Amino acid sequence: MTERKTRLFQLYLVLIVGFVIPVVKSLSIFLGTWRPGPATSYRFAGGITFEFVGLLCLYLVLRDQKRRFRDIGLSPGVRLTDLAHSFALFFGALFSSGIFYFALWSIFGRGWQRSFDRSMIFGTTLGVLPVVYALLNPFFEELLVRAFLVSEIEAIYRSTVLAVCVSVALQTSYHLYQGLPAMFSHVPTFLLFSLYFVRTRRILPVILAHMFMDVYALAFYFRHLH
Repeated sequence: MTERKTRLFQLYLVLIVGFVIPVVKSLSIFLGTWRPGPATSYRFAGGITFEFVGLLCLYLVLRDQKRRFRDIGLSPGVRLTDLAHSFALFFGALFSSGIFYFALWSIFGRGWQRSFDRSMIFGTTLGVLPVVYALLNPFFEELLVRAFLVSEIEAIYRSTVLAVCVSVALQTSYHLYQGLPAMFSHVPTFLLFSLYFVRTRRILPVILAHMFMDVYALAFYFRHLH
């Protein structure tokens, strides 16, 4: 097997392990064939385990390629510029996604909007597991769907545009459970994160920005739950 075919196989392997189940679940919720109900401790534990398995798969693939996480943009240590960039990405993502969401709403009207039960993401009780999941998820998503996927597609197909498009499309797809307006409103955020990564080749600021968004969403939800 040639090096190109090997890397392509390994890319498919990481994506299948990491995202087939989330995409299928998201589609099932959107179509109404599965109604999971509020998230429980068991579901959070399963989600955490699942994401550790995905990260382990990525680690093993990188090790087989004689590479490390730093080779896909995760350098050790946090720079002050990383923190500054992460906050800029966080606020940029909130602003751009908010504007895009309201633009969609104004064009298509309230009838296109579909609400979903946020308790199926956050549960009904704030505990350790939801917080752990919110802190782990950005590492899982951004290392697999951004740092690794973009780097590999660029190496295999020699196209940064294709890499960014595939990354944004895949990450958007498993948010379908939120409804079409909400799903598409994430596109500016994922595009911003991808463009930042291809420009800087540093994934930590993107991970931190994603983490800020998840923690903010978790805190906002539980603040207004009771």
